[in-house]
Amino acid sequence: MKFNRIFIATIALVLATPTIAKAAELEADRFYAGGGISTNDLHGEDSTGAQIFAGYELPFQLGEADTAIEVGYHDAGDFDRPRRNFRGDENISGLWTTGVASLPVADKVDLVGRFGVDFGDDDGLMAGGGVGIDLAPRIEFRGEYVIRDRTESLQANVLYRF
Repeated sequence: MKFNRIFIATIALVLATPTIAKAAELEADRFYAGGGISTNDLHGEDSTGAQIFAGYELPFQLGEADTAIEVGYHDAGDFDRPRRNFRGDENISGLWTTGVASLPVADKVDLVGRFGVDFGDDDGLMAGGGVGIDLAPRIEFRGEYVIRDRTESLQANVLYRF
């Protein structure tokens, strides 16, 4: 089951982060990891999917915006395509990387923007934007709209800062 693979990968990522930081001589408290669910659209067909990701907050800002880089895996779920040119269930998944900017707009609220590349089934450029809300000192909720080459996603993610 895909959910089990995503769950296991998330746990492995969380456990490996301190080791990765030490090996790369990066500041461990700049790392974060997260995941969530998404509703996806492929030419009018909908699906429910999930994603996991890890990020590193960069030591510089773009104006007032904090910057980060993220890598992740998105599985858009199965799109049922009961039409002419039927190719069966179509599943779109793969790795991606983006640059992320977070601009504070209120206490505990940021506007989030991203731009990068998807390397999976939906390869090509990807971009998105949304809002981040601090729920606790190390926990953030993000709601985002993300556009890839073939799909569009509404995502609800939770991230944990180490």
